[in-house]
Amino acid sequence: MQNSEKRWTIAYPGDDGDCTETLTEKQILDYYFSHWCKMMAEAGRELPPNAEQVCIDDWTVTHWATEETVNE
Repeated sequence: MQNSEKRWTIAYPGDDGDCTETLTEKQILDYYFSHWCKMMAEAGRELPPNAEQVCIDDWTVTHWATEETVNE
């Protein structure tokens, strides 16, 4: 069975050099969506109809994430 969900990798400094972390879009939403919605409300912005995708797009830009390619 193939998992077609996109995965995103971020890099950040760690004690022993750069560390990387790869998250699925579901993991990004589980972690970030409620915070993102709160920040949107505090900024006086309405959530768009495609709020989850906009949230993921914001997260990937904010974290300089790169999309992982799947070798099939």
